Formats: sequence, structure tokens, C-alpha cells
Amino acid sequence: MKKFIKESEIEKGISEGKRIGLNCFSPTSPFLKNLEIILRILLKYYKKDDLMPTIFGVVHELINFTHLNNMRYAFYKNTNLNTEEKDKDYFLKNEVDFLNSVSDYPKKFNYRDELLKKNMNILTVIEHNENAIKVLVYNQSKFHLNNESILREYLKKAMNYNNVEDYYNDHPEDPKGKGLGLAFSIILLKEAGLRPDLMRFGNQDSVMCSRIEIPFNSDYKSIRDRILNDESIVPFEKPNLIPPEFKEQFEKRKKELEKTLSK
Repeated sequence: MKKFIKESEIEKGISEGKRIGLNCFSPTSPFLKNLEIILRILLKYYKKDDLMPTIFGVVHELINFTHLNNMRYAFYKNTNLNTEEKDKDYFLKNEVDFLNSVSDYPKKFNYRDELLKKNMNILTVIEHNENAIKVLVYNQSKFHLNNESILREYLKKAMNYNNVEDYYNDHPEDPKGKGLGLAFSIILLKEAGLRPDLMRFGNQDSVMCSRIEIPFNSDYKSIRDRILNDESIVPFEKPNLIPPEFKEQFEKRKKELEKTLSK
């Protein structure tokens, strides 16, 4: 990803209806600035400026969530824990130590180096038209914990939260709120009168993805609504995991990373 993007290029791409992609290993300040610029221009184009704080906050938290999950995998590998374990008690038993290590980063463990070594890249794709904006956040690595069922349980509980206190009551293992992000996103969506049920997780060919759809009007039919209407669609289609227009960019990026790591 370019360190600095040209607003004229973004405006042109949006007017042409193109999908927009950004990638990172961690949500750095330049990355977040670029994300802010893109969303601000996009929402202005569709005359939905008032949604900027909510949408930026939610997308930021989805990226943070993916980054935290990647860090969790690196922690498990570094401490010789079982990355394939599905048991919730096992997960919770190790979560306190993991979250403490995140708080102490980079003193105890250099997560960024580990994510670079494993090429645990995060791809954020923004799709848009006059009816809606859809944001997909992909973990571009084959490495991740086998904890999808735990994450779905987290999301199910969070759908009923009305304030952040509800999260802390449910998660005594996380007094510093490191894992608060998705719950906070749901609260943001509720406060803005948007639909938190349009936030979803998926797993296709070992690639994890989170998705949020923000309808602009009643003409938009979400993936969830289409499934409930018995339409024959796949929520996380395999061809979309790496959109064609980004494939060349990511192959180039991978080669650059391989050169860097081999030095």
C-alpha cells in the first residue's frame, strides 16, 4: 500500500464504481489515515457524510480484530500452545496471558516480526454503490487458530450488548478491554440506527474473513436477507477471497516480503 494516497485517484475510482483495497500487517497511523481519507471521500460522494464516525469506527475495529487474532496465533506458536484446540476452556485459560503479552508489547514479544515472517497480511476491501457500502477484512494467511466457534459465540452475545459494561461483565479475563472492539462496533451500529446483524464472519480455504454491510436505502438486499429469502448464494465465495484486481498487487508484495526476510 502506498504510504500516501492521492485523493484525486480515490475520487476517480469511486466515481467509476471500482472496489478499493488496502493491506497491512498492523493498522499503523499511515494506514488508518489512508482508510479515513477513502471513507470520507466515498461517503461524501454518496451524500452519507453523517455515517463517517460510525463506519470508520466499525471498519477500524474489524481490522483490529483480525490483527489481534493474528497476534494470538503468533503467541500460541511462540509458547508452544495447541493452535488446533477448539475447547473454550482451553482458549479462556490462555487468553489472560495472551492479552497481558499484548499490553507489554513490544517488551516481551515482537509481534510485528512474527507476523512478517508468517506473511500474516490483512486485506481490507471496500465495495460500494448508491445502495450500500460493504467492507470485507481478510486474513491473507493460512495460519489462524481453530476458534471460529468461540468467535461466533462472542458475536452472538455481543448482539445483545447495549453498553460496554455488558462486555466486561461477560469477559472477566479481559479487564483492559483488549478484545472489546467487535462489541464496541455493535454498540456503534445500534446507536447510529444501523443493523449490527449484517456483521458476519466466514472461513473459506483456511482464509478468515469478517464482513460488514451498511445499507444506504431500502433497495439494498443484504447477503443475510437474500439467504433468509432462500436465494442460492454463497456468503463467502471462494473467487472473492482475493479479488482479481488485487491479485497482481499481492503477488508483488509477497515477493518483496520474501526478499526482505531472506536478507
